[in-house]
Amino acid sequence: MNSVEWKKTRKGKSHFSPPTRLLLWPSIIFVAVLTQIPFLITIFFSFQSWNLMRPDKGIVFTGLNNFINILEDPAFWVVLKNTFILTVTALCLCLLLGMGISLLLNRNFFAKGIVRTMFVSPFFIMPAVSGIIWKNMFLNPSFGLFAYITELFGGQPIDWLGHYPLFTIICIVTWQWAPFFMLVLLAGLQSVSKELMEAAMLDGATKLNQFFHVTIPHLLKYIEVATLLGLIFIMQTFGEIYVATSGGPGYASTNLAFYVYRIGFQGWDVGGASALGVIIVILTLIFMTFLFRFLRKIFKGELS
Repeated sequence: MNSVEWKKTRKGKSHFSPPTRLLLWPSIIFVAVLTQIPFLITIFFSFQSWNLMRPDKGIVFTGLNNFINILEDPAFWVVLKNTFILTVTALCLCLLLGMGISLLLNRNFFAKGIVRTMFVSPFFIMPAVSGIIWKNMFLNPSFGLFAYITELFGGQPIDWLGHYPLFTIICIVTWQWAPFFMLVLLAGLQSVSKELMEAAMLDGATKLNQFFHVTIPHLLKYIEVATLLGLIFIMQTFGEIYVATSGGPGYASTNLAFYVYRIGFQGWDVGGASALGVIIVILTLIFMTFLFRFLRKIFKGELS
């Protein structure tokens, strides 16, 4: 084939090839406008001193003062510790519960569809509604379900929200997000090759060996997806804290997302809240990078 024919063939292929990149541009522009412009505005206000309760002072450029004030505030480090404990503990519990429930549901039994729907239903409840349900129906020390069971056995009801606020928020978040992990892992379990499991069985592998050497390696991608998405959403927990504890007592159950609310909508400090928002984005990226590398190290490069 000479050069003229090759050019004609190439032009013909390019003429009939689908314009993939051109089709992607509208969605890329839409996402960029929807996410990056508000973030750029947040960065701009993070360098400004703007308190809505003092309009006489106006908006004044202060450089890095907002960031310095937040990092020097002892409450920030308490909130950061609470966020770390809440996120890590809830992620581990959601992963363990999601794995256990998905293994139980990955089989044929009577009313399988109804049982799966019941297990998934907490995930579709709004965060604020979840907080109200737990606060009033389960944990209320006067007429809650747990108080009734405790009194039934002769015990003294416990004010869970007052004495163990962070632990209570962890339980609520786990109850709400474990079904999401279950759905992702159940999809992975249903895609495991039956021929592969039969081959492992013929080789003399026990059920435990099949789980650790066949099922778990197959689920690595699904575990990664569930963990990273769960990290993003659990770090942004707000509704449960707002309704159940309001971040208290003190800062005992305040995480970074609710701390932004306390600074911005209780202290009316727009500059400080914006600076904290930028810090949260940076910490989230660092945490995600560390978690991703940790997963790759644990699974010895099997994630790709």
